[in-house]
Amino acid sequence: MGNGSRPGTVVVREIDHEPFEVDGEQYLVRELVWNGIDGRSYEVVRRRDDQVLTEEESFDTYPTDAQIAVALEEHGLDAKMETCKMCQKEILVATARRHDKGWVGTCCWDERLRMTA
Repeated sequence: MGNGSRPGTVVVREIDHEPFEVDGEQYLVRELVWNGIDGRSYEVVRRRDDQVLTEEESFDTYPTDAQIAVALEEHGLDAKMETCKMCQKEILVATARRHDKGWVGTCCWDERLRMTA
């Protein structure tokens, strides 16, 4: 009954989060669910060929925009950063929304803002 592998050694599920575009190419954050443990890991992936950009080290929590930008820049991509006009956090333009002459990151974007965009 079941897998004899040690807990945390086998990926049992992959969850692809909303893709974003940088320099005409689609990327996404992939969440990995491991066998027998509650912990997750997260990777930045190029969608076209499923290349993992964070092969050397994945993230233990969903990566911040700054961490995603570093992963992209390590592969020669220009990951533009801005400041969220709501909370003043540094945000990745590729995942942000343009709103009322400024940028709003996923940190602050919600349905109320969508209705005024």
